[in-house]
Amino acid sequence: MSDSQTRLCSACGKEAALKCSRCLRVTYCDAKCQGSDWKVHKKICFPEGSTCTRCLQVISINTICSVPHPAHLVQDQGSMFGGDCTWNFSCQACNKSFAKTSKNYNGLATAPITTGAKFCFEGMHIIKPLPESDQRRIHHSSLMLYSGPDLQEQINNIPAAMSDVEFLVIKSAGCYNESSKPSLEISMPKLKSLKLIDVAFSKITLNAELTPSVEELFMQNIPDECELTVELLELKSLCIYYYGPVDNEKWFHDMLGTAKKLRTFDSYKLRISPKISFAGNDLESIRLGRAECLCDLSIYAPNLQNLSLQGCFDLADGGVTFLNSHPNFTRPPGKGSTFIVDTTNACLNKAIVHTLTSNPRVVWSGEGDEDDW
Repeated sequence: MSDSQTRLCSACGKEAALKCSRCLRVTYCDAKCQGSDWKVHKKICFPEGSTCTRCLQVISINTICSVPHPAHLVQDQGSMFGGDCTWNFSCQACNKSFAKTSKNYNGLATAPITTGAKFCFEGMHIIKPLPESDQRRIHHSSLMLYSGPDLQEQINNIPAAMSDVEFLVIKSAGCYNESSKPSLEISMPKLKSLKLIDVAFSKITLNAELTPSVEELFMQNIPDECELTVELLELKSLCIYYYGPVDNEKWFHDMLGTAKKLRTFDSYKLRISPKISFAGNDLESIRLGRAECLCDLSIYAPNLQNLSLQGCFDLADGGVTFLNSHPNFTRPPGKGSTFIVDTTNACLNKAIVHTLTSNPRVVWSGEGDEDDW
């Protein structure tokens, strides 16, 4: 405590002249009163000029910490269009849901949150370092861009405006505009997470020279004619929704061949034919939902935990192969993990059924279309 002019004690209400030496904002009679008030006072006791590690703002005694939902951790849960346009979302950081409402279809960029959690976090400031698992925070290196007439200019300006960008989301402002065909081919050396959602890109180039640090990639509704180059050595999480030109597949196989650290692969309506090959010692989860053109699947993954082949109709004409070795990897010791296989609504032939039932690593319910068994 430090001496100061007489004020009222924060604990007992009597006149006091000793200020808290840490924050200099409250007064106490003595150490006993200070100790009795600490349980309450510690929540707001910060040195003057301290910065909150959650919201990154200079702490004021009259403010609370409020954090918006981090753009790169927000998942689209569908939309409804009537008199007004409503978009539903969930936040992976706080595990809460919310909705935005606009009078027009293209108003997502400025639409306010109308229902659900308005903030990812709202409460007391903190000056201690947050655990890495707590993502309810302001990410100073996060950037959200919406489709519009100046989108290409904004993309080209990223290296100058935010050279340290780590989390980038580029998405439609509401309507999928096929007339706007931006390209993404810029240097972002610190980029870790990239989400491209419902934007009609003409060209996307992600490689070790331009984006060497990308670990997470999410792509939804990339146009069939888009020129794609994805060669990311650090890629760990890959999601592709709604993609399927049968004459533009080389980039996809090159991408899988490059991503030797891949852990999770998630897709829905990925129309790549006829064969997909996965290989990696770190692979834990593969989901091929409604991969309707998939005939042959090859997997080397000694640590696989889950394999989902829901709605893979063309498997009836091909096969599934689990490899015990691969020329690009040194197999870790042990027999390999057991993994769950989901083949709900998939068409399976007798050879695939035999592969699943005879492999000691496979945990399979036997569900699937039996017409071809």
